[in-house]
Amino acid sequence: MSPAHGSPAPLAPRAGRLAAALEEWPGRTVSLADLWTLFAAADPAGTASPTRRRDLAATLGELAAAGALTPSKTQDRTAVPPLPTRVTLPAAAPTESAAALARTVPWRPELAWAPSARLTVGQVGLLQAVNGWLRDRGRDDDVAPLRERSLELFGWEKQLDRMLVTTLFGPDRLTLPLLRTFRSRPPLAARRLGAGPVLLVVENADTFDTLSRELGTDPGPVGHIAWGAGGAFEASVVSVAGMPQVTHVAYFGDLDADGLRIPSSAAALAEIDGLPPVLPAISLYDLLLATGVPQPGQPAVSADKADGLSAWLAEFHRERVRQLLTGGARLPQETVTARQLGTCPGWRHRLTG
Repeated sequence: MSPAHGSPAPLAPRAGRLAAALEEWPGRTVSLADLWTLFAAADPAGTASPTRRRDLAATLGELAAAGALTPSKTQDRTAVPPLPTRVTLPAAAPTESAAALARTVPWRPELAWAPSARLTVGQVGLLQAVNGWLRDRGRDDDVAPLRERSLELFGWEKQLDRMLVTTLFGPDRLTLPLLRTFRSRPPLAARRLGAGPVLLVVENADTFDTLSRELGTDPGPVGHIAWGAGGAFEASVVSVAGMPQVTHVAYFGDLDADGLRIPSSAAALAEIDGLPPVLPAISLYDLLLATGVPQPGQPAVSADKADGLSAWLAEFHRERVRQLLTGGARLPQETVTARQLGTCPGWRHRLTG
């Protein structure tokens, strides 16, 4: 049945995936070059399609109609159809448009809560993908690891990782059993240093090496040190379940959007699984903020997103980091060298406060 006159139409699957990606974009303006990159991730199967440009134009039109973006008046006319040179995202997620979209979808009983939930346009699109999968798969008992199921559902293996820590998951909402999936436990590359209760996780390899050498002769409360391997820690945090002597996880990473999203997501998963809390390595962030020279050239993060990203940090670090993010700058953790650590006696004992 087609929607009533004046009502929105349900989003096409790729439009829903692109909406979800745009809702995670760190700023409010997205250039056409960045739109092409996001569109390739949202619709990898159509990357080589001769209608690719027309597909993007149609998808942007869907999202504009849903209130998820506003195309610029200036257009790229180097090919047909013309495309906006950039789009502007709304300051806040358009929940009213999302609610109208949700009411157009014939939801499965398992997702009957969707029309009354406070969702974003991107979340409605993601739930539509789940809705279609539930309809088509019926009650088969095929169980797959999380990232395999995510790739099947959304065309991107990390989408479910992102969704797990949102309000889409929870009692009477999405669950892993409903999607017939489970979180595997990828190994965490950890090294035993002593008998202390703290696991120190370091985002990047070079800083991991520096801190390993500095802690080797005097680990203080650090019993283990681990290389987070960038975004891999969002999944490997569950391996902490196999380290019963660990009572606290102290994390140290870059001060930029990804460097904060990774531990924030890991902290939420650790809480869901009843694992030790993932806390900021306070003394190391002290050093990074005190000695680091901001690197410009990053996409400026909106104030709302900067608030969310910095919320994981200690309260006394948040304002400095909010200013960094909204100003389009970052601080790499490699600033904290062995020489810098030598100027800060006692940093081992102030990792978790």
